[in-house]
Amino acid sequence: MERRHVMPERNRNKVILVTGATGRQGGAVAARLLADGWTVRALTRSPDSRQAKELAAAGAQIAQDRPGDRAALEAAMTGIQGVFSVQAGVLGASPVPYDAEVARGRLIADVALAAGAAHLVFSSVAGATLAEGVRAFEPKLRIEHHLQRIGAPATILRPASFMDNYADPAFGLGSGALATPLAADVPEQLIALADIGAFAALAFDDPTSYLGRAVDIAGDELTPPRIARALSTALGRDVPYVPIPVEVIQAQNATFAEAVDFLNRNGGYGADLARARVLHPGLLTFDRWLATGGAARIAALLP
Repeated sequence: MERRHVMPERNRNKVILVTGATGRQGGAVAARLLADGWTVRALTRSPDSRQAKELAAAGAQIAQDRPGDRAALEAAMTGIQGVFSVQAGVLGASPVPYDAEVARGRLIADVALAAGAAHLVFSSVAGATLAEGVRAFEPKLRIEHHLQRIGAPATILRPASFMDNYADPAFGLGSGALATPLAADVPEQLIALADIGAFAALAFDDPTSYLGRAVDIAGDELTPPRIARALSTALGRDVPYVPIPVEVIQAQNATFAEAVDFLNRNGGYGADLARARVLHPGLLTFDRWLATGGAARIAALLP
């Protein structure tokens, strides 16, 4: 079992604003920071949602988010120590256009800098530096460039694919098969959402080590056939691997097909797993994620 880091008392009254706090990444970060004893201000467009009420019950301050409203952001950032910044993109459950994602990321950075935030942790994507022209990834690179341009005191986390996608009804395992356009010989690098939260907490707790750094983060890498075997073992039932030609995806979602083609051509995200594990030895492997709740969540989706 991973030993939980004990946060120094000096941090306990410092406020971290978590954007997208009722979303997947923001929710994982807020939960970890609260568990570690930080004061969390949860920014959300849905303050009456179940997720917001759960965060409030756990001790978070809830702040109303109004996209594009700088005054609302300024109010939410009053008296903060740091900001966790994550933006929805074109491939999200509620797709956000390229320009809107970039504008949102830049606005959060600008307001954080003006508010005197000592540390901004931005969630980008693994492989972002190679992602020129890839519409699903390039907005994050543009936000990274903006952080550098304005001199924001920042840490950039670049997560690979989420293990938790396999427990998402939208992902497609509901059919009982792993149907994917990712190439059979290209390892998919994966990270648990909880570990994104852990990395954000590490960065905020140790700014001397993390300010000015960009860290690609993943806890495992498995080819699609190996992922199918891991799922079959954990679930106790056959989960076949079914390859889907990228051309089929192109006809359905050109932006997703473009991202898949980028990963297939580049051999995946390119994160350094050994380096990430040195920084966070408790990183979950896919098997461990499955064994600690992931498999049960997936099983609930299967026919």
